[in-house]
Amino acid sequence: MPPKQRVAMIRHEERGPETSERSPEDSIRAYLNFLADPAASLDTAEIERLEQLVRASTDPIERLRHAAALDQARTPDGQALLEGFVRDAKTWADAESIPVSAFQRLGVSDDVLRRAGLIRTGRGTTRRRSAGSGGSVADMQAWALSQPDVFTIKDVTKALGGSLVTANKALQELVNDGSLTNLGQAPDHKGPGRAPARFSVAKRRRTRS
Repeated sequence: MPPKQRVAMIRHEERGPETSERSPEDSIRAYLNFLADPAASLDTAEIERLEQLVRASTDPIERLRHAAALDQARTPDGQALLEGFVRDAKTWADAESIPVSAFQRLGVSDDVLRRAGLIRTGRGTTRRRSAGSGGSVADMQAWALSQPDVFTIKDVTKALGGSLVTANKALQELVNDGSLTNLGQAPDHKGPGRAPARFSVAKRRRTRS
């Protein structure tokens, strides 16, 4: 069994089956919160529970499995939140009379809105993408590590294209390996939604380079 599936199974066995699925409104809220601040989507109670299990475990293999589950819990699962949004957004928005422009104002990309069925793509039309854009994880990581100043996830997608989910994955990997530092939310944020998280190249990396 692949490691990620093994970790997921362990966490499911420890917590038991889910008692209920997210409501459509909760799916929308969770994804919008993730866009504003990926760290806000973390299950802090689950992280604390797994930390306690790691400390309490006496068997090294058991401790290893708990540690793997803890690493997974500390990484925001943006893909799962995106899929929930795509599944529920159209039905919920129609029922609530929420226009597409409102989602766009809160940072939902047109690609995601198309997947959710909120933007129709006419027959024979093609999606536009800026020339030379690079929305892959590797491109985003290379861009992030070249920045001399503080930046946000949205700065990454503005510069290279791609989705916020991919950008979050790219930055989180760099934070986990110590190449980037998460500086927390911007203190001077103005406008709707939560303040975005800020990132900078780690000092030790600057010293090496």
